[in-house]
Amino acid sequence: MSNRSLLHLALPSPRLPERSDSARTSVAVSVMFHVLVAAALALVTVRTPLVGPASAATDSSAESLQIPRMVFLQMPGPGGGGGGGGNRQPMPPSRAQGVGHDHLTLPVARPVVVASHPADTVPAIQSVALHAVPLASGTAYQMGMPEAPPSLPFSQGPGSGGGVGEGTGTGIGPGAGPGLGPGTGGGFGDGAYRPGSGVVVPTLLKQVAPVYTPDAMERRIQGTVVLEVVVGRDGIPTAIRVARSLDAYGLDAEAIRAARQWRFTPGRLGDTPVEVVVNIVLDFRIH
Repeated sequence: MSNRSLLHLALPSPRLPERSDSARTSVAVSVMFHVLVAAALALVTVRTPLVGPASAATDSSAESLQIPRMVFLQMPGPGGGGGGGGNRQPMPPSRAQGVGHDHLTLPVARPVVVASHPADTVPAIQSVALHAVPLASGTAYQMGMPEAPPSLPFSQGPGSGGGVGEGTGTGIGPGAGPGLGPGTGGGFGDGAYRPGSGVVVPTLLKQVAPVYTPDAMERRIQGTVVLEVVVGRDGIPTAIRVARSLDAYGLDAEAIRAARQWRFTPGRLGDTPVEVVVNIVLDFRIH
C-alpha cells in the first residue's frame, strides 16, 4: 500500500489552467467587499447594547462600558401654510363665556296684572232689623232668663183668647191677633204683609233717637228695645208693639214715642204699596 502511495505521489501533478486578468479583478473586488462588510458588522456589534438576558460577566462588562446616547435634532422642514383673510372683527365668545342680556338667567313667571274695574257706587241703605213675629205655635224667648214658656189657653169658639173663632186673640178666624183670617195681626188674611215672597221692605227716610228718662238715667240702665211696627201705605208707622222690653222706668214708652216719628217709603208688592210689618231696634247707651 505504501508503494502505491509513493507511486501516486511520484506521478506528476496536473497543471492548473491560468486565469485571465478580468477574473483576477473580480476576485479582488469580492474580497474587498467582504472585508468591508465584516468591518461594518464588527463596528455595529461594539456600539449596539446587548438585547436579552446575558451572563453575570457580560453584565459587569456592559456596566463598565459607557454607551453613547442618540440625540435626534429637529431639522427645519419645508415652509408652513399661510393664514386666512378677515374683516377685522373680534371673534365671538364661546357659549360658556357669553354674557347674557337679562338680569336673571332663570325663567321667572311674570306677574299677572288684573285690570281693576271701579265698583259701582251703591247708595247706602240703613239697615232695619226685621224679626218674624211668632205665630200661635211660636214662643219668644228672652235671652238670659231660663224659665218655662207660658202656656196658651186652648179655645175654638168666639172670644179674646187663643182659638179658632172670631176674636182678638191668637187664632185662625177674624180678629186682631196673629192668625189666618182677616185682621190686623200677622196672618194670611186682610192683615199686614211680612217681608219676603215678593214683598219689598220699606226704606227708612227719617230717624229720631229716643230720650232717656230721669229714673233710667239715675239707675244707669242700658240695653235694647225691640218694637214691632206696621208701616202703612203712606210710610207712617202704625200698630206699634213692644216685642222685647228693657225695663219699667219709662224707656219702652220713650222708644214708642220716638218710633212714631220715623218715616219710611212704603213697602210694595209688585207696584202696589202695601202694609208691611217690620221690627225696629232702639239702643239706649250712656256715653
